[in-house]
Amino acid sequence: MKRIVLWGMLLFPLAGICRQQDGKDSTAGMFDLEPELVMTFLSKDSVDKKEVLRDVGLLNTLLRKDIGEAEMIKQLQAIDREKDSIAFYNFVTTKPAALYREKRIIMQQFVEAHPDSYVSLYELDYNHGMYSADSYAIAYEKLSNRLKNTQAAKKIRDRIVHLKQIALTGMQAPDFIRKNQYGKTVRLSDYRGKLIILDFWGSWCGACRQSHPHLKELYAAYKDRGLEIVAVANENVHGDKTPLDKATANWLAAIKKDGVDWVHVLNDEGSGGLDIVKAFRVTSYPTKFLLDKDGKVLLRIEDGLNVEIDQLIKSRLEK
Repeated sequence: MKRIVLWGMLLFPLAGICRQQDGKDSTAGMFDLEPELVMTFLSKDSVDKKEVLRDVGLLNTLLRKDIGEAEMIKQLQAIDREKDSIAFYNFVTTKPAALYREKRIIMQQFVEAHPDSYVSLYELDYNHGMYSADSYAIAYEKLSNRLKNTQAAKKIRDRIVHLKQIALTGMQAPDFIRKNQYGKTVRLSDYRGKLIILDFWGSWCGACRQSHPHLKELYAAYKDRGLEIVAVANENVHGDKTPLDKATANWLAAIKKDGVDWVHVLNDEGSGGLDIVKAFRVTSYPTKFLLDKDGKVLLRIEDGLNVEIDQLIKSRLEK
């Protein structure tokens, strides 16, 4: 699978991911969609492969437009990863994610512009994290009947049903009490009157932590206009229960390393309080909610790079 999963950038270096056989660096094709992925997705349907290949080519032409990839590789290669590990970490958790975010917007735009393309159907499935439950359903409804009548489309319809069941849109967010990273007792309801990003994450989650730089940008831009971020860390998602002292240490270390200076609480702090993760029906990470000033859920997303939160925050706080 060639399509890049940038969450892995926390674990492996970018240098060399786009080397040509002749040894020269190339960013062409870094974000390409492989035709085989689309054909596998459509394997239960009878489709014209030539048509699929044509549309894959159309999308890849758009994705190959250099919006900063070459400069990103140049900057990365200038960093000595052994001597300056901090600079390397800061780089791979900001630049790749920011570029990938823009490429995924291009994918969304392709779906909007090509409602009868099998590639659009694939992209709507692959890129579902860029949509809230409502916008995902709207995007699907805009597809042609030909696409909706495929077996592949059933997966998307099933996801729409699931997303609407767990979205909590319009509902009062469950209140909870925890001690924050400084040991002070806080309630979610303490922040009524503010627009709240409720961010479910974990120190172990690369995708979650790659969303931190953008959250920092949002926080800097809007915290004085009425935005607050309340982050709920779940350090026990892999079956084996992490001892509380270790979970706390991992949590606090990640907060410090990422420089995320907003409200943080630990889901399981040993107090026996409300299981926040279960109360909000969170099953994947990162998951983010946007709450209005009365504490009601405006939207829910299951991705670190979704732009709908940005747009809604802007519309609410820049009036």
